[in-house]
Amino acid sequence: MKTIFRYLKSRPMALTSLIVLAILYLFMIFAEFIAPYSQTRSFEENSFHPANLTITSRGVCVQEHRVLNPITWRYARVKGLYHEVSFFVKGEPYKLFGLIPCETHLFGTLPDEKTGEIYPVFLLGADNLGRDLFSRIIYGSRISLTIGFVASAISLFLAIVFGGLAGFYGGLTDWGIMRFSEFFMLIPGLYLILFLRSLLNTNMDSGQSYMIITIILSLVGWPGTARTLRGMVHAIKREEFVEDALLEGVPKFVIIFRYIIPQITSLLIVSTTLAIPGFIMSETTLSYLGLGIADPAVSWGSLINRDISTLSNLKNFPWLLIPVWLLLAVTLAFNFIGDALRDFYDPYHAYVPSLRDFFRRKKQPKKSRADERKIYDTESALLSVKDLHVSFNIRRGNTETIVNSVRGVSFSMNKGEILGIVGESGSGKTVTTTAIPGLHPANATITGEILFTSRNDENDSPRTVNLASLTQKELREYRGKKIGMIFQEPGRSFDPLQNMESVFLETLRNSNPQITKTSAHAKAVELLTEVGLPDPENRLKNFPHQFSGGQLQRIGIALSLAQGCELLIADEPTTALDVTIQAQIVDLLKELRQKRGLSIIFISHNINLVADLCDNIIVMYGGLVMEKGTSEKIMNSPRHPYTKALLASTPKFGTHYTTQRLASISGRVTDPANPEPGCPFAPRCEKASEECKKTTTCPFCK
Repeated sequence: MKTIFRYLKSRPMALTSLIVLAILYLFMIFAEFIAPYSQTRSFEENSFHPANLTITSRGVCVQEHRVLNPITWRYARVKGLYHEVSFFVKGEPYKLFGLIPCETHLFGTLPDEKTGEIYPVFLLGADNLGRDLFSRIIYGSRISLTIGFVASAISLFLAIVFGGLAGFYGGLTDWGIMRFSEFFMLIPGLYLILFLRSLLNTNMDSGQSYMIITIILSLVGWPGTARTLRGMVHAIKREEFVEDALLEGVPKFVIIFRYIIPQITSLLIVSTTLAIPGFIMSETTLSYLGLGIADPAVSWGSLINRDISTLSNLKNFPWLLIPVWLLLAVTLAFNFIGDALRDFYDPYHAYVPSLRDFFRRKKQPKKSRADERKIYDTESALLSVKDLHVSFNIRRGNTETIVNSVRGVSFSMNKGEILGIVGESGSGKTVTTTAIPGLHPANATITGEILFTSRNDENDSPRTVNLASLTQKELREYRGKKIGMIFQEPGRSFDPLQNMESVFLETLRNSNPQITKTSAHAKAVELLTEVGLPDPENRLKNFPHQFSGGQLQRIGIALSLAQGCELLIADEPTTALDVTIQAQIVDLLKELRQKRGLSIIFISHNINLVADLCDNIIVMYGGLVMEKGTSEKIMNSPRHPYTKALLASTPKFGTHYTTQRLASISGRVTDPANPEPGCPFAPRCEKASEECKKTTTCPFCK
């Protein structure tokens, strides 16, 4: 809860909404004390009386008004006649919380010393019967604000029960519950509410109306949430911890409500927050149409129904529209809070840029248009990265953290070369390579140059473009067509409901929108044959779950090659595969290099595997390049202590734990949010000196 409140402090609209709702619900709880009069107290001679509160030299007072025209109810202020407003005054008796007898009200006017009469305080004005609008709004909030919570609670309970049972048991239980819910969803919600309410007796007291309306709203509101919960429960029940509970003999009903439902609490909180204003508006609609709360009870909807009967009323007595503005404020407040809770529980919304962030953002020196789109016509390396910096602006609560993932990386590679990048997790390998095709989220800041040299066709002269200066639209001309990418977990890159034939068709149409399905099918078969997938003609009809991890990786490589890319970025493509399949993928990449002249950036934790495949190697740590050179040089003559530590911690074939203990690198990886001022490996290096704490250049590599 502390974390949530810290987060809400960073969202001004959500925090303001929370304060507004807290005040409204506080007024609702202490309605008898805060309201100067009861909801039925009428001052008949003051129909449509305007607000009469004013501030004078004597303090807060009520100014007397006189009726000019009893037909149009026009009033005039009486100069010099004031009644002082007092706090904690004695008024109509009531029972606080229905139990404690009281007569004290928060504010009001004292009785006249001579006549004993009380001149009323109309904080917001009066209605057609001279009843204080402020008091009626306070009393009306008890129904309008609580009915949303009560209806949401009942609806949520029904959704959890029916959705949980349908998702967990499946089969006939699932079929029956879903058909039952679809019955309620087929009819528009408002029509169904009006139909059910019209079937019941209209002459009911306020308590019966409240109960009936709440039940109707709950019955209409649960099916949508139940269907969502059903899908989530159906997925979670396949998790291993649920299977373990079943094997231990835990009752299924307990598993649903103790192990599965808590996993989706964040969804329930957000959906409930957004459902409450919907139920409030539904009650308002019923009351406005005369099918809701009836006298002597009052709700915001009934206030609108009774007071806003004509446009003339709104023109002459605009304060009667205040309940409408309150309903709008409550609806927006719940929605702002729901949005904030959604962002809090969803890690993909961890960074939400605000207007304040825009003005606080440091202004970067503007580059001329010519510099941003500079074309280099000279022959150069295929890829040249110069002084690349990548940082992420992460918001946690009301604080902002700058994560410096890459801090000045420079390297180059030639056409047909295989470049390996190694390092521990968190060293900046993936962030560096995903910056090349521009795949970073919106909260990333990228500086430096990424120079890429390519030809549009064989007859064109090569040209070099700074990819870091291109817009997202311009980068689409390079993604796939010039630069391909395969990822660590291939299964997560595919839509589970899309077969491979449609995946290839979608990919091929990026470069050739006019390609036919027949041509795309033939091209897909050709690509899958090239990457060694057996029986590609028939396998194109299959879905992702029907392939093994190695087969999915081959398909990922084929998709990367589909548009004829020149540079292939392989981000740990063998990590999730067994040793045999890993060797096959490495051999495939070698073969593609020979056949297509493909240039490859290969990322891995396995330095031996990288050395076997790659021509050159870059060793990264803490967002910096620790060492780079040929594979032979890195493996046989490493200079940086981090490179030596990586090689020492790599298992050697033929060693045994009884004869030689496996070395490990002590300490932990550097924190990119708080990088060391000097060499990032210095805290873990046995040879570190004072010089290492001042410069990123290792003295042992000089």
